[in-house]
Amino acid sequence: MRLRHIEIFHAIMRTGSLSKAAELLCVSQPAVSKALGHAERSLGFALFNRVHGRLQPTREAELLFSESQKLQANLDGIRHLARNLALQPEGHLRIGCLPSLGLSLIPSAVQAFRRAHSRVSLKIQTRHTEELLNALLTRDLDLAVALNPPARPGIAAVELGRTAIVCVGPPDDPEAQQPIDLPAFLARDWISIGNSDPLGELIGNALEAQGLDERVAAVEAQTWYVARALAARGIGYVLLDELTARGGAEPVAIRAVTPALSVGVFALWRDGGMDSQAGKAFLDVLRAPFA
Repeated sequence: MRLRHIEIFHAIMRTGSLSKAAELLCVSQPAVSKALGHAERSLGFALFNRVHGRLQPTREAELLFSESQKLQANLDGIRHLARNLALQPEGHLRIGCLPSLGLSLIPSAVQAFRRAHSRVSLKIQTRHTEELLNALLTRDLDLAVALNPPARPGIAAVELGRTAIVCVGPPDDPEAQQPIDLPAFLARDWISIGNSDPLGELIGNALEAQGLDERVAAVEAQTWYVARALAARGIGYVLLDELTARGGAEPVAIRAVTPALSVGVFALWRDGGMDSQAGKAFLDVLRAPFA
């Protein structure tokens, strides 16, 4: 199948008819019908059965549609990028971040950046650490922000600053103004964020260093802002980075942890990939809160 065949096939599957597919693609119905015929002949099997004047997709068509959706999404992304580049001649940045940073650090950075660079368009995506690294390598992102990311060949990493690890609990915590140590934290009902990401691994190492790693959590929530929401409801206490702790909507009590723990906030980009003035300007905005 040629690319145009796939586009027309996808339009027919979405709309359910040749006429509506033609409207969607801004072409004539005979052109759609002709292209469909060409596609079916090149494949060697029918994509649709004509039943009482309506098109019914075959099993083969349903299987192809599942795969064509991925390709169509990529094509839509290319068109969107091309439009942005045409409308925003000063640049277009694709920025990725951890979900929790998308609720804390990134909104204020975007706000400050847009004040000074209103003609640069931005696309923001939230992904987990490994997905951010892979997206940089595959050129799906220009810049990413993560906490303590692992080293990866082909990826440049610069620490923007550090954020404290804090104890997050319900807003009515009577000891909210007092620091807490790890044994006292574990003496309460506590929420684990697991150890499959850099922040969870750092916290796990701190517990292990004090011989506290065998204490069982009341709840494990591997998404940080879910863990924060549970703490806000009084289900337990959780250790999080301060950016995540202060970034949610529900009120919480935030307590310092002793001895102090912190995690690095890093900007990441593909080696040789940070050559635009817009990208460098966004880096400067990201650094500002840590100055």
